[in-house]
Amino acid sequence: MKLLAWMAALAITSLCTSCQKAKSESKEPNPRKDIVLTEAQKQLLNRQNDFAFRFFHQIHTNERADANIFVSPLSASLCLSMLMNGADGATYSEMMQTLSPEAKTVDIKEYNAFARNLVNQLLEIDNTTRLGIANSIWVNRSFPVFDAFIRVNRTMYNAEVRSLDFTLPNAPDTINEWCTDKTHGLISKALDKIPSDARMFLINSIYFKGAWSTPFDKSDTRSEPFGRGGTAEMMHQKDSYLYAENEYFAMAHLPYGNETFGMTILLPHADKTMDECMAALTAENWRKWEHSFGMMSLDLKMPKLQIRYDRDLISDMQALGMKQAFDSAQADFSKISSAGLFTGLLKQLTYLNVDEDSTEAAAVTMGGVFLTSVRRVVPFHVNRPYILMIRERSTGAILFMGKVMQP
Repeated sequence: MKLLAWMAALAITSLCTSCQKAKSESKEPNPRKDIVLTEAQKQLLNRQNDFAFRFFHQIHTNERADANIFVSPLSASLCLSMLMNGADGATYSEMMQTLSPEAKTVDIKEYNAFARNLVNQLLEIDNTTRLGIANSIWVNRSFPVFDAFIRVNRTMYNAEVRSLDFTLPNAPDTINEWCTDKTHGLISKALDKIPSDARMFLINSIYFKGAWSTPFDKSDTRSEPFGRGGTAEMMHQKDSYLYAENEYFAMAHLPYGNETFGMTILLPHADKTMDECMAALTAENWRKWEHSFGMMSLDLKMPKLQIRYDRDLISDMQALGMKQAFDSAQADFSKISSAGLFTGLLKQLTYLNVDEDSTEAAAVTMGGVFLTSVRRVVPFHVNRPYILMIRERSTGAILFMGKVMQP
């Protein structure tokens, strides 16, 4: 079984089209088919998977050791991809290098086409799984934005573009309502308030609900030990799954629906620590491991769980090499507007619920574009004859005027 399709969906977790598609609840799944990409797009997918692993490692490294983590690399990359269409110069180069490592020659048009193709196919490949991928751009009313920036995001990312008065008390509620709707109520408060210097928000949302191809029997679920001294509601099933082992992990792949999408569980061996296993979980190793899966009869036990997670991503993206975008003195978003802009907000909120019947997950990634306080420095060297006035500002009344030929 080829694993490209579910890797595209799970390892990246979010290539951003503002397209929301609720899959039908058909009980007869359509036959599974592979996502079709050009050779160049396959290379971009590999680089995006590289980003996914680096993104996950970065957050793991800077999170509490005992914290649950659940992130969407795909949602992050889609939100930043929209923003990247407004970047230029070194800001653009850093963003492209971060999202698509080693992609020095990739043109933004090629990248946009890859994103659109992947997202469109993700939305169509399983009629039994509900998948929604949506994008939106919210512009502060009367703030001038270049038509080309709006046009490319509407065309390539199917982004909804809305004008909103950010000073209105209910402006955050309006944006939150969009997030609530696109995540089916799972993420309802992405934005608490709008800073006075905010001029634009770019948002990606992903909603996923997949029924297990073989559901668990609820009567077999019971409380059992988990970890050191803990317990969990453990689901139980005996069935055949794709399975593999290596020095660090035992790995099982649990399919949803027509088996296009699935959850891959990487269980560290008992004699390995999580830190040891995380260090081994690289994109390079994964490319070796993903081809080693074969069908195996498993006596499977896994916990029911629910996770809510949110994180400010600015420091993480800076550590991954995207620095100028967040620097008000250096950021170059001159393809968005003639005003000085920088990325002053980047955060992600996620939700995951796993039970006997299905898995439901959602992500919202929000980028905030703010007006920089750094102004363009204009030379004003009074080194030749000049005129001067002394005047009252509120009325414009001129008290004195003069001409200086030689100080």
